[in-house]
Amino acid sequence: MRPIAVISIQNEALSTARETASHIAETMQFSVAEFDFERMAELDVWIEENDAAMVVIGIDKRTDIQYLLNMTRKLRVPYIFVRQGQKFTCRHIALPVTRFMEDREKGPYCGSFARYFNSRITVFKPNDYGSAAQRNIDSIGNLLETQNLRFDVVQGRKDSSAVELESLALDCDFCIIGASRDYGLDDIFFGPKERKIIKLAKVPVMVVNPRGDLYPLCD
Repeated sequence: MRPIAVISIQNEALSTARETASHIAETMQFSVAEFDFERMAELDVWIEENDAAMVVIGIDKRTDIQYLLNMTRKLRVPYIFVRQGQKFTCRHIALPVTRFMEDREKGPYCGSFARYFNSRITVFKPNDYGSAAQRNIDSIGNLLETQNLRFDVVQGRKDSSAVELESLALDCDFCIIGASRDYGLDDIFFGPKERKIIKLAKVPVMVVNPRGDLYPLCD
């Protein structure tokens, strides 16, 4: 079976990360393997060699989230941040969708978790000009419908730059977001949006990296 990698950070959230990975593995028919935190620079290679399905990372109030984000930016699989004591139930998935085309990559992961956990799905739509976000929602919606998965669409007040953070206000227990394409000056000085989301979230957060080999970074 494909493994789920648990990053063995020696913090107060490691047991929560192990429990989360075990629950996902049992439900979705994966195995669990621990990966040494001291070898984070080799994680992407290990994932490719072992065909890992995803990564689970436990964080507590002392965890350097930015370091972990830096180390996971190359990953071609999603990674889940779970805070100490959080229970992974996945009854209600929040799926904020932005105008960027690579957000469509969230759809297959959302569909997989919803099928196995029988989850309710709420798609969060940004308050953008133009139709790019709606096209992404339509694409994801078509995929979910082919899997006989029902979903609701909620109109957000924020635009694509902030709708993922806004979606945390939903009564959900799992949120799927995208990682920043590139770090600009604001990201360098204040941190990327995903760090703020992970820091503030009261539920586990899955991060999906943009795939530059699939989508041109120009929309």
